[in-house]
Order: sequence, then C-alpha cells, then structure tokens
Amino acid sequence: MTLTARDVATSVFGAYRLARLDPAGLQFIDRTPEGALKSFYAAVLVLPAYALLLAIRLADQGIEAPLMQVVLVEGIAYVVNWTAFPLALHRVAALLDRSGRWSGAVAANNWAAVVQMGAYLPAVVLSKIGLLPAGLGSALVFGVMLAMMAYQWFVLRTALEVNGPTAAGLVMLDLFLSALIGDFADNLL
Repeated sequence: MTLTARDVATSVFGAYRLARLDPAGLQFIDRTPEGALKSFYAAVLVLPAYALLLAIRLADQGIEAPLMQVVLVEGIAYVVNWTAFPLALHRVAALLDRSGRWSGAVAANNWAAVVQMGAYLPAVVLSKIGLLPAGLGSALVFGVMLAMMAYQWFVLRTALEVNGPTAAGLVMLDLFLSALIGDFADNLL
C-alpha cells in the first residue's frame, strides 16, 4: 500500500473540487477499500495544524499538564477521533443499504479534512492574533465552522448518495463523536 505524492495531490484536488460543490471531485479520489485505507494519511497532513490549534486551545483554557501527558492523551484522542466516525459510518452505511459506497465516503471525508483544516486554521489564527476585533474574529471562526459542516454534508451526501437530512444526521454524528472524544481527553489533562 504505497501512497505517492501524486496520489495525495490528486485526492486533495478532488476534495477541493467537492468544496466547490462539484460532485465530479469524487472522480479524483480513490474510493476503493485500499483507497479508504490510504486516505488516513490525511491525518498525517493535518497533524501539524491540529497541533497548533491544540496548543492555542490549551493555552486559552489555562491547562498546564505535563507535556508528555498532553502528547499521550491528545495523541490517542487524535487517532480515536480519526477512526471513530468511519467505524460508526460503516454500521450506518449498512443500515442505509450503502455498504458498497462506504469506502468512498470514508476516503472523501478524510481527504476533505485537509481542505477543512486549510480554511479553519487561518480563521482561528486571524481571530487569535488580534488583527480582527474580538466579535468579528469569533464570527469568522463560527462562519468557517458552519461552512465546514456544510462541506462535510455535501461530501457525505454525494459519496453515499443519500438525501440531505440523512447527510445532516451523519454530520451531527461526527460532531457528537468528536465532542465526546475531545471532552474525555480534556478531562484526562
């Protein structure tokens, strides 16, 4: 299972096309079971930005846990977060009679995370460095979060070929799992 730079570029381009609400973006993403497995390399691409966001969040919360504890707890939470939704989606896809589209949905959703982070990180940094008034910075971050959820909705609706409310439910499931995992990890610090 080799992943080349070309594979990554093609997959991220497909995710970018999906962000432009172009369903043809799926054609650029390997939607086979092997492609779904390879798509978890997106977690490696997103990791540096996630680490920066985590540092910002922990500083804002005033958490002063030992560095090794933070790395261990948040590292495990990161892996669990990247795997929880695909596992839940596997079961939901079976219930929706969409098992054959599961690997494509996982691959598209994982590569979409790279595009999402490309929008979210700058919004958070702009909000935190003080170039924008506090209210405007918060509104920017909130708006980007809403756009990210709408984007994920489109990706899941397109990749699974489900209706809008079903895709919205899946986005809410992912949000719930992420919040649950994040809160559990934060309580360990």
